Amino acid sequence: MSTAMCRTASWLPRVPDSPESYRINDAPDQVRREQDRLRMLSRVADGRTRRALVEVGIAPGWHCCDVGSGAGVVAAWMAEQVGPTGRVVSLDVDTRFQPPSSGVVEVRNVDIATEPIGESEFDLVHARAVLQHLAQREAVLDAMVTATKPGGWIVVSDVDWIQYDAQPVPEPFATLSRTLRDLSSRQHGYDGMWGRMLINAFASRGLNEVNGRGEVWTMHGGTDSAEWYVAALERALDVLPADVFPSGFDPRAAIAQAREPSFAILSPISVTAWGRKPDR
Repeated sequence: MSTAMCRTASWLPRVPDSPESYRINDAPDQVRREQDRLRMLSRVADGRTRRALVEVGIAPGWHCCDVGSGAGVVAAWMAEQVGPTGRVVSLDVDTRFQPPSSGVVEVRNVDIATEPIGESEFDLVHARAVLQHLAQREAVLDAMVTATKPGGWIVVSDVDWIQYDAQPVPEPFATLSRTLRDLSSRQHGYDGMWGRMLINAFASRGLNEVNGRGEVWTMHGGTDSAEWYVAALERALDVLPADVFPSGFDPRAAIAQAREPSFAILSPISVTAWGRKPDR
């Protein structure tokens, strides 16, 4: 396991002096909890992802790559769109949470922070909730462009916390959320502003037909709309030392607060950007 953050551990900060600790360990309960969380994320985000991929024209016969594929749900949907004449490569540094290679889907265990994705190989290269977690995000985006065929599409989704932090998030959940995001930024280069940078990042690489969309939803306590995030924060508490938080702070109370039926806040902005690699 490299030090690159993978989507399956997106919200689990690294314990000081333990560079491997954020990775989901082999304990059955940990694996089950992360599998459940990835399914929640899928239910919350897949509609937006599919809409963007349809807009760029995913079609039978395309060769596609899903970068940081997590549970492999997007890769499986891509396979349905490209059909038996197409091809889907599903990449992640931890492939335990998705089915093995089958049909047109090839699952690869790849650390995208240090290993190449391909060269002029794909009609479509997609990443969701991945790049903002990587200190090497600019280099990985370059690798995604390199892996795309001339005339092919790059589609990336990440979040931006600007309006989330501007709203009155109730305490103690506000402190829990802010503390763990700050810790993630310090320890492995997480960028909570990356979503707003996507359009410029695409344009600066000379991509054509650059476009994007930002969306917000209400996170309701105890539902998928919030649990994709709350469950990840809860898992982080299993490995973090108590002195990460202010004196007297009770992080478990913050988790319980975010699961109350009355809990409701706006999500971070989910930004999706897409652009086309110029023809030769």
